[in-house]
Amino acid sequence: MSKEGNNLKEPSVLAGPLRRITSGVLRRPWLVIAAGVMAAVVSIVFTVGGLGFRNSRLDLLNPECNHNRLWLDYIQEFGDQDDVVVVVQGADRSEVVPVLEELSTVLAREDQLFDSVFHEVNLSKIRSKGLYYLPTEDLGAIEPFLDEVDSIIHRRWEQLRLSNRLDRLCFLLHDPAYAQNRVEIQHQLGDLADGLQGVLGQGQGGYSRLPRSMMPEPLSTLSELGPRYLLTNQGRWGMVLLRLIKKEDSSDFAPDSQGIDQLRKLIARVEVRYPNVKIGLTGLPVMENDEMRSSQTAMLRASLLSLFGVSCLFVAGFGGVRHPLFTVATLLLAMAWAFGYITLSIGHLNILSVAFAVILIGLGIDFGIHYVARYHQLRDRSMSPSEAILETASSVGPGIVTGAVTTSIAFYMAGFTDFTGVAELGMIAGGGILLCCLAALVVLPALLYLSDSVRGRRGERSPQPLPVDWSLGWVFRRPGVSFCVSILGTIVVGLGVGSLYYDHNLLNLQAEGLESVELERELLDNSDQSCWFALSIAGDREELLKRKERFLAKPSVERVEEIGSLLLVDDGEKRPIIERIAARLKNLPERPGEIPVDPPSELGQALARAQVLVGRFPEADRLRNQLEAARDSLRRLTAFECQVRLRMYQQAMVGDLLSRLFKLRSMANPEPPTLDDLPPELVTRFVGQGHDRFLMKIYAKGNIWDMEAMRQFVQEVREVDSDVTGNPLQTYEASIQMKSSYEKAALYALAAIVVVLLIDFGNPLFVVMALFPLGLGMLQLFGLLGFLGIPLNPANMIVLPLILGIGIDDGVHLIHDFRRQKGFRYRISRSTASAVLITSLTTMIGFGSLMIASHRGLQSLGRVLTIGVTCCLFSSLVILPALLSWLTRNRPEVSEATETALLPRPHIERRRSAETAFGDPVSHKPPKGDYGDGASKRATRIEPKRR
Repeated sequence: MSKEGNNLKEPSVLAGPLRRITSGVLRRPWLVIAAGVMAAVVSIVFTVGGLGFRNSRLDLLNPECNHNRLWLDYIQEFGDQDDVVVVVQGADRSEVVPVLEELSTVLAREDQLFDSVFHEVNLSKIRSKGLYYLPTEDLGAIEPFLDEVDSIIHRRWEQLRLSNRLDRLCFLLHDPAYAQNRVEIQHQLGDLADGLQGVLGQGQGGYSRLPRSMMPEPLSTLSELGPRYLLTNQGRWGMVLLRLIKKEDSSDFAPDSQGIDQLRKLIARVEVRYPNVKIGLTGLPVMENDEMRSSQTAMLRASLLSLFGVSCLFVAGFGGVRHPLFTVATLLLAMAWAFGYITLSIGHLNILSVAFAVILIGLGIDFGIHYVARYHQLRDRSMSPSEAILETASSVGPGIVTGAVTTSIAFYMAGFTDFTGVAELGMIAGGGILLCCLAALVVLPALLYLSDSVRGRRGERSPQPLPVDWSLGWVFRRPGVSFCVSILGTIVVGLGVGSLYYDHNLLNLQAEGLESVELERELLDNSDQSCWFALSIAGDREELLKRKERFLAKPSVERVEEIGSLLLVDDGEKRPIIERIAARLKNLPERPGEIPVDPPSELGQALARAQVLVGRFPEADRLRNQLEAARDSLRRLTAFECQVRLRMYQQAMVGDLLSRLFKLRSMANPEPPTLDDLPPELVTRFVGQGHDRFLMKIYAKGNIWDMEAMRQFVQEVREVDSDVTGNPLQTYEASIQMKSSYEKAALYALAAIVVVLLIDFGNPLFVVMALFPLGLGMLQLFGLLGFLGIPLNPANMIVLPLILGIGIDDGVHLIHDFRRQKGFRYRISRSTASAVLITSLTTMIGFGSLMIASHRGLQSLGRVLTIGVTCCLFSSLVILPALLSWLTRNRPEVSEATETALLPRPHIERRRSAETAFGDPVSHKPPKGDYGDGASKRATRIEPKRR
């Protein structure tokens, strides 16, 4: 019997040290609890004064990475503020523009919340220097044009008769000096003939337009220098851009909330006055704020729901309230210690590591559950509280320590990755897991001992946990069949891995129905506008313009925005020409004088002369027909009608030409363009602080949020500028780096965990079997995700270390349970089965409640974790026990009675030795018989039985 009893001893090297530590705790339980509470209070006080919060996505990235250094360089030069976009949707331009005007005025008044508000690009100042934007050769062509209109400039109105104009053009047509301009002169004659035919023809009359040849063509390109509203989608959509003024001391989880809330109120007031338009809000700051707020709300609701669910599960699983409350209290103490640890080690939380509390609730509670489950089983065998606690420490304590160390390593390995957000989360969660383990092994035993001994509950029957082991009887009746069927099912499910993919699109993580996200999608679908663009910084204007041409040549680039082309370097050639033009146009008449009208006969003769001269050119047949048509129209009218119509035509044409000369004069400022001529809203967005670096925004074709489109875009813009940066590149690199960090952390953790398990078990076979639930569970998880069409994404990747910790923890406890039954056919013990089930269910309830969240990223996190934990649970309670039972099928079975008799024996001897030295740990009274409670009187005979 002694030999068989020794076979059920916990063989781990940690059993003895843990028993001694627990024995010390039982001597001074009040001191241990007081020390734990005091440490928690000090940690919280220290945290309140020293823990910071970083709510920027930039804090998730490693500042030493090349792409992040480029982004930091951009922020240092241009600031870190992205534009908020107010989108106005109407039927046409006439509906949209008034709303843009009013919105811009209203928002500009809120200068404490908003900055750099603009809805149009006002280039009125730079337009006064528009002639600088013409090539030198086109600029030189203006002076000959001024020679032709010199009669207007010097008020010689009689020279502007139509016959004089016809004779002048015919002369130039035959002048060898103008041979190269012959085609253009013919166009001028044709335009003049068409105009005459139009004003003289039947059913027509009046002036329609200035002949195109009477105004230099290059000047028409200067129309782009006029005011331009921010319109898209053929004028049906308009935009107001602004920037939020950031609060220096803001540490809110959702920054900029005050400004965005006020912005929405102002928009609602304006929208009431324009019922036919729709006004929406988008932009990266708004989308990020909406994401933070929706996820915060979802987490709060899920936490309340999970707290209720876990509480109900505790009561049902353990059959009582007191011990589950102790377990939760121990966890809360450990979390308070963890805050102090974070303040000392990291000093801050970021938007990713803030999830550490949820992780500790999901995993840290497991240690207490295993402890209490085993304690209940031993108390049910008539052990005293002190005996049951000491036996629990030596039996499941090693498994708890090993599970905590391996889970902690799984997180700590993330600290060696390049993604700062993942690395900090790993360091924080790893340390927190160890503190939860410490609390479960030190504070929880003290609470259990004081509750069950000091308060007179020594003889009470312990609460009865769920008989999970009974429900698994089918596994052990035919373990070989159970194992083979389960493995076959796992292989079938694992075939779905081929359909699993990773979704990088961050829009697919947002809450459904968010206005900012829907507007971003509509902007992408209906126009070439997007909140995302790459950024290229050039040291001078020439370099910027060269890059612009190369960017536009790339297939993935839709357009670019820059203001370098508006800043010209005067080479000394243009200014003298512009000064001469300005001088000649200085004294233009305000309106044309009275122009003499040709008698119809003289005008007809001028047309005839032109017709004869044009006839010398074979290619001018169409021009001859145009002149003949004008003569024919002239013949059909009376002299009076001709006089009236020709006078109106000449006056309108010269007036039109005079107006255009005024427009030309308005663009003839000889001072070169400078930055002061540009709107400050543009300068702050496109010119560096030192005014020596220029920014270019590069917009992509297609959906930039799609990973394939983003990958092509990133590759092509880097071919032009290797130092290009911007939100698409930051997100692209961060997504890849985050995914890679989790993968590397998993590999590092697996290697370190194998070493720890070898130290604990000392047998490679046990190490492989301990990893069995994890390996099969992950295969089942990925296969199910593939079959169900659920992708991995940046939100749910965080569950992988959680599942890693749960799978290994279950495997470790099962192997320890297996080793405790050495010499017998394996059948999972009730405490282990109950603990594995309850820990898995608490995790599923805690995280599964996220599936009701509106934030789709949190939905996917809860969904993936619930499926993964279920898979690990199935592998832990069915596949691995079936394998262990089949491997030990030739051994005798151990009954509950046999195990009851065997397990306490070694403890009795140790307890007697301990009592000889220092008596009962609490009462210091001599023992009552073997067990101190009459248990020794109940004889139990060892009868290994077979089924």
